Amino acid sequence: MTDTQIKELLKEIRGEQHISPFEKDNVVMGYIKEAEYDINDKSGHQIDYEIDLTARSLLKNYVLYARGKRLAEFKQLYGAGYAELQAKYYKPTDL
Repeated sequence: MTDTQIKELLKEIRGEQHISPFEKDNVVMGYIKEAEYDINDKSGHQIDYEIDLTARSLLKNYVLYARGKRLAEFKQLYGAGYAELQAKYYKPTDL
């Protein structure tokens, strides 16, 4: 994602998750970047989070759980979401 997309997503997440104005933008933006990397890595695809709203929702939930220091719980609860994205972006090879 571009910096502009991350900042827009930050505003969206701040509104949805009622993040305190005292929580610094750079911290939440770090969680967004971590979520983007993790989801892209696990799905094996560079996802466009403006188009794929399922992946966008997963990313926002990642941020929610990361802020609460509960990523292990997130991985258990949203494993099916990761599997869905893996299946969606799977590209068979000749190997």
